[in-house]
Amino acid sequence: MGGQLQSAVAGLPWLLTAFLLAFSSQPALLALVAAQLVFGLTLLLPGAAEAFGADPVTLTFGATGVEAALFALIRGALAVTAWSQFLFYRMLYGTAMASGLDPRLPAVPEVELNRSDTFAVAGRALGGTALIVVLAALPLRGTGLELPALAAGHAMAIYAIGLGLGAAFSPTTRRPAALAGIALASLGFLASVAAGRFLVA
Repeated sequence: MGGQLQSAVAGLPWLLTAFLLAFSSQPALLALVAAQLVFGLTLLLPGAAEAFGADPVTLTFGATGVEAALFALIRGALAVTAWSQFLFYRMLYGTAMASGLDPRLPAVPEVELNRSDTFAVAGRALGGTALIVVLAALPLRGTGLELPALAAGHAMAIYAIGLGLGAAFSPTTRRPAALAGIALASLGFLASVAAGRFLVA
């Protein structure tokens, strides 16, 4: 039962991203996809499925061994593609707030309503929450709730990193919040990996 709950927690962020992509055309979401593809590879490491839940992609296709390694390579290529697409389509946000451009060049008008400020704030909040949840999983050891809590913190950390990257590399007035979210989420991610080794020992 616990393993099923952890796998559901691991798969939920993918469903949420699919929903956002279906009903939103925000370029920053492509950075989120890239982060999920890259950091989600940790679920393929030995013992990771027990700590964070099974990888939803390999679980769906029943991939093991060589097949799982092939899926990992494909996901790496898809992550690079998603990131490059994000760097291209972020131009839809316009260049009025973009930094590092020649001021003599005419500004590209905003085509897509820029939600990067919202993503920056959400990423910071989610990154902080992820770190708290991961640390809270440690005193829960022996209750049966420690691994689901750890899986939730792990998933939230990856999601927060993606939101932070999407906001930080887009025109935004909340770049410090985006960077803070990336930092907090990175700490949460590293803490989840360390805690996972401790809790499943």
